[in-house]
Amino acid sequence: MEEFFSRKLKFLFNSRFLLILVLWALLTSININKAYHIDDTFHLEAALWIQDHPATPMSGLINWKNAPTPLYTHNQPPLFFFLLAQVISLTGTGEIPLHLFLSVFTFLALFLFTRLTDILQIKNSRFLLLLFAFNPALVVNQNLMTDVPLLTVVMGSALFLLKAKDNWKTKGYVLSALLVGIGLLIKYSVLPLLVLMALVIVVRRDYRHLWVLLIPLGMLTLWSVWNYFEYGSVHFLDRPKSSFHINRVWSIISVTGSLALFSLSLVHSHKSRSFLGYVLYGVFALFILSIPLVVFVAPPQAYISFIFNMFFEVNGLVVGFILINYLIKNVRIRGFARYLETDDFVITLYIVSIGAFILLFAPFMATRHLLLILPFILLFSAPIIETATKSVNRFSLALTISLGLLLGISDYLFAGYYRKMATRFIPAPGSVIWTAGHWGWQWYTSLNGVKQYETGSVEVKEGDIFVYPAKVAKQEFKENLELEITETLYDKGNVFTFFSGNYKASLYSSSVRVAPWCLSIQPVDTIYVCRVITNLDATK
Repeated sequence: MEEFFSRKLKFLFNSRFLLILVLWALLTSININKAYHIDDTFHLEAALWIQDHPATPMSGLINWKNAPTPLYTHNQPPLFFFLLAQVISLTGTGEIPLHLFLSVFTFLALFLFTRLTDILQIKNSRFLLLLFAFNPALVVNQNLMTDVPLLTVVMGSALFLLKAKDNWKTKGYVLSALLVGIGLLIKYSVLPLLVLMALVIVVRRDYRHLWVLLIPLGMLTLWSVWNYFEYGSVHFLDRPKSSFHINRVWSIISVTGSLALFSLSLVHSHKSRSFLGYVLYGVFALFILSIPLVVFVAPPQAYISFIFNMFFEVNGLVVGFILINYLIKNVRIRGFARYLETDDFVITLYIVSIGAFILLFAPFMATRHLLLILPFILLFSAPIIETATKSVNRFSLALTISLGLLLGISDYLFAGYYRKMATRFIPAPGSVIWTAGHWGWQWYTSLNGVKQYETGSVEVKEGDIFVYPAKVAKQEFKENLELEITETLYDKGNVFTFFSGNYKASLYSSSVRVAPWCLSIQPVDTIYVCRVITNLDATK
């Protein structure tokens, strides 16, 4: 018995399992009591509807624009909402139990990443695991949203697809296909994995296993039939769509550059490393110089964000150039036909297919979109990073950990601001307070009895109190209501919000002019307290 426990303890301390547990605990601690933020409220309200109406999950009404609209008019299928509903039925809607539920997926993401490094026989696996764990894309996006759960499904599908060889062939393909089907019921952005699987099976000449594609296709078909019987249409076909714009290319490059803080490790192994290194060191020097500019000159936040986007564009272009160059070099060395048979080809497909889908169809760019391909970029880059010196890799890791923690703490405070401010507005008996604004603000003000405004509502009366945050996405009301501002409430920026994604919630939606993150001494937000002078809709 002693020998058994001795072996178990030795395994624990000599393997990466302890490292995974430590990283999981750190990431969970950052997120565990974080206020509900951005799309969390939508997901919570969807789960509460499903809890009471499981047979009609897409018929619930949620006010996420100007007035309540059915879930089927929005973008996502509801599998994650079903899971959330089950947890809520056991624990309630408190932040700690629900974030503990989400942390299960964080643990799985870390575990699956190490399994992928094993199957790819990557030597510097612990270093890559640290880069993955502390990347801001993972640290920040542990909200009560679909991103981390979907990430685990995508990584799991890749793991089983890579294992689908020899005695594991049928089992690997079936499990990979099953996970793709589950992913489709969480978010349709995994659709390109169907094409990816088909291509891999054909390249391997495993034609008799093409039938496994019927698993995800069957799941999507059954879901579509459910839609038709519920509300007479198919969600997958008539969900909101967006058209491609060239600016998305620059946006995804910027998001990549804002997160790829290991770029110097990539540059170090490139033949043009002197030139590229000077470029990155120049960008880093300009970043350092921008700190006193932001603190002492305080230019408009839009200018700071635009300048930072230029920094990120340069870094993203350098990373993209090195990765494409490395791919071309590998194909030339191995030959195209032999490269198609390698595991590297599968990893490349995950980057290209998911990246292309996001570029073409995502309504906007965000760090959570890049999260889906981040682990594959790190796995693909492993041989390049391995050639860098220890000092360079330590510098890359230090940057990643520092920024991941700084942005994680800053976003925690960003979310918490609305939870704290909502407690100031609890209607007295017989009084009415109205508000506009979604995200976490909608959830916490609703808990306190504040009424959610619907554009064009005639219920708002002269003399009512109306409160709203300046920066939160909100219902249209300025043309309908005449308001008199009686008070403004805000908290000054501090050292913990200096590294910031608060400007237009840029960590969750960025663009050519809005950097994913930048520096800021501005308040997190401002709450306007108003008295209703006239409701034009009520006078019609």
